Amino acid sequence: MPYYFGKDKGFFAAEQIEPQLIVMAPPTAIAALVAGELDFSATLGAATSAIMRGLPLKRVFYVQHDPSHALIAQPEIKSVQELIGKVIAVTALTDAVGMSAALVLKGNGIDPGRVTLLATQVTDNAYKALTSRRVAATLMAPPYIEELEAKGYRRLAEARTYAPLSFIGLVASTDSLTKDPTKAYGLIAGLHRTLVYLHNPTNRHEVIQYIAGFHKIDLPLAEKAFATQMQSYSKDGTKPRAAVEREIDVYRDTLKIVKPFTPDDLEDMSLLRKVQRAAKG
Repeated sequence: MPYYFGKDKGFFAAEQIEPQLIVMAPPTAIAALVAGELDFSATLGAATSAIMRGLPLKRVFYVQHDPSHALIAQPEIKSVQELIGKVIAVTALTDAVGMSAALVLKGNGIDPGRVTLLATQVTDNAYKALTSRRVAATLMAPPYIEELEAKGYRRLAEARTYAPLSFIGLVASTDSLTKDPTKAYGLIAGLHRTLVYLHNPTNRHEVIQYIAGFHKIDLPLAEKAFATQMQSYSKDGTKPRAAVEREIDVYRDTLKIVKPFTPDDLEDMSLLRKVQRAAKG
């Protein structure tokens, strides 16, 4: 939502940036980014898997410092334990959604091998898989989770309780950061403006109206979704180093990577620091 909201508010245009927003499956987006077919990607999960496998990418901005997703199931399923032997939809197996689903299962004493994780590529596909009863459950973000709850689907677990992962942010190739940092700077500055605006209580009603209009939902539902989402949003594009270190441990364990990693191996916050200094000035 911050990308669409920031674009519609003119926050990117003010930085001489006009982003073209394209919906892609996370692994496809990362492959396109590495191939030079995209300038940036918003998916931090698949990017982190790629970085830890040696691809030349960097996280440069955090929209989320915590996940806002929740595990939601068919109305008759009352607990996570009832998902054993059933199918759970995720966008991809090795992005933050897929890993979060596995961590929720483990956190409830369930070996992920006892369920089937189905990669649906994009959120809309996962939503349709749940509502058509092709799957027993899926991980969804606001406002989809609130919309499904209102229709009787069962909210079983919050991803943030089990998975300290960031889903949405900004990722760039190290090559593009070296060759043309001005483009990344402009996009980061626009995102920074957007997050500051979203966190300002004065703008709350406007943002809720935007969410309601964008998703075609009523205002009370939009307000509930906004409250959930804002718990996960970074205030300034950063994420605490200790939280990133915990995230690295999750990825190393999930991907069976022996090589040690530090936050500096994943991030390049130099442009964001420049943006923050300019904003203060």
